[in-house]
Amino acid sequence: MNTENHITQLYSELEHSSPDLSTLAARCNLLTEILVDCDSLPQTQPVCRCLAAYLDAFKNELENSMTDFRVLDETEIPPTHKQEWLLDSTEAQCDYCRALNHVLLVSHFDREMLPHLTGLLHEISHAMLADLTVVHIH
Repeated sequence: MNTENHITQLYSELEHSSPDLSTLAARCNLLTEILVDCDSLPQTQPVCRCLAAYLDAFKNELENSMTDFRVLDETEIPPTHKQEWLLDSTEAQCDYCRALNHVLLVSHFDREMLPHLTGLLHEISHAMLADLTVVHIH
């Protein structure tokens, strides 16, 4: 299967279903793996557009489910509980991925930087997926 067919199938997944956070993170990670293998701007553009759709879906699903991951600081006296989010770092990682993906989509950069940008994007995406895996295990 070539990359274009694979990306078309991924787009249709978003149109026909509502994947959960773990699935969305796994898809983002897969797309960043594909990006790491790209060596030219024409190759990255369709993958980045698809990744943008998945990152937006991930961000929306994360925002919708954040209340499921609320952690109260028990050292404070009610009702002034300090609310922290178990997935704060995951949300930040998603924002970093979105920003890097945006740079890949709209910026003109030295071709020598492409592997570094896509590698960083993949590392952050992988950390985002790992965070979700840890949350679901505990």
